[in-house]
Amino acid sequence: MKYFLSCLLCLSFCTTTFGQNLNKIIYPNYAESTRNEIRIPSAIKGTIALKADLHTHTFFSDGSVSPEMRVNEAWKTGLDILAITDHIEYRPNSPFIQGDCNSSYERAKKEAENKGIILIKGSEITRQQPQYGHFNALFIKDANKLKLDDPKEAIKEAVNQGGFIIWNHPAWAVDTCRMYEFQKDLLRDKLIHGIEVFNNTEFYPLALKWANERGLTIFSGSDVHTSIYANDGVHGSGSAVSIPYIRPFTIIFSKDKTLESIKSALYNRQTITYFSNHLAGDASLLTKYFWASVSVEKVLTDNKHITYRLQNLYDIPFFMYYDKKRVALLPGTSIDIQVNNSEEINIRLENVFINETEVLNITLRSSSL
Repeated sequence: MKYFLSCLLCLSFCTTTFGQNLNKIIYPNYAESTRNEIRIPSAIKGTIALKADLHTHTFFSDGSVSPEMRVNEAWKTGLDILAITDHIEYRPNSPFIQGDCNSSYERAKKEAENKGIILIKGSEITRQQPQYGHFNALFIKDANKLKLDDPKEAIKEAVNQGGFIIWNHPAWAVDTCRMYEFQKDLLRDKLIHGIEVFNNTEFYPLALKWANERGLTIFSGSDVHTSIYANDGVHGSGSAVSIPYIRPFTIIFSKDKTLESIKSALYNRQTITYFSNHLAGDASLLTKYFWASVSVEKVLTDNKHITYRLQNLYDIPFFMYYDKKRVALLPGTSIDIQVNNSEEINIRLENVFINETEVLNITLRSSSL
């Protein structure tokens, strides 16, 4: 009997231990439903910093993903605001996808509500590049009414609907930024309100200069056509990206999260742009943003020197040049800077653009700290 029980226990142990095929081990799946939070301070008192991508596409024009997926990507990559701007004139998927120029917005609304994403209704007026160009119309009411033969009349119709007009990627498909008579005419008639200084993988320094000279609001857009993680849309050479991925986005300093306040912030030029660990925008606004992002304290003083400690409290790095040294002040890190008692120190922020050929300079003075 004891021998029989021993055999039974052994059989039970062997079945439990070796019952699975050890050459085929099934691991559990974990649903990926996390959001990459990007910490951004407000640079303007009484506002909040909102992260927006206002240039995206779906399969209702020449994209390859659904409006619902575009919203989910926006949530996962840390955005607060999204505009789906499918082309009015170029819709190669229309034989296969039923809908009109309003359909992508209508499809995305419910998912945006569920995810807490602020959805702005928009479309891209798409004409010959670069003589006419491409223009995003935001806050419109009926995209179908923008299907007009005359490109200026299409833009006028968008403005009549309350639209905010952005001149997209001014140097896409050409080798340089150039302003043609059509764009000059639109600017004279105040039919362009903003301009992209960054699109997908392209930076347009001259567009930043134009924005400064002509009072245009600046934007950075992904112009994504496929998955945001593939980054192989028609406007970029394409490359796989790591996760979590920080996509190009526009930082909007808005009074609150209502469409009215966001639109007001755009007209008041309360934006800076982020792309590939770089910032661009108005010098005064970027100076405020830097001091909102970085804390400074004196950690050591003697007869000859003062040592300052700078800490980056948020998620965008600053690449600094001072005293013939280059230092990266990465998110969550600090650096110590030693200067003579009687001196001030100038720091050049090499990844913060304020004009076509200029970057932001910050001055540390002991009297101001």
